[in-house]
Amino acid sequence: MAIGDDAAADGYPLVPDTGDAGRVKLGAMEINRTRDFLAQLKNLLPVGKSGYRNAAGISSGTLDPTGGNDGDIYFKILP
Repeated sequence: MAIGDDAAADGYPLVPDTGDAGRVKLGAMEINRTRDFLAQLKNLLPVGKSGYRNAAGISSGTLDPTGGNDGDIYFKILP
């Protein structure tokens, strides 16, 4: 697979090899675009223990479990 094929398949813009948009002087713009992509990806990640538990479908409590989705994990705390 050629370099950039995965990015193009996911809808990311590619830096052209020729023309005004492919000039070295626009390198800072491409670096900043990459940083934007990383920031967007970082915002998709959960934050803290509770965020990861919620994202994984893990919960706990003293009552019997209700609702939820297939594959969720519930720990019942016994008195």
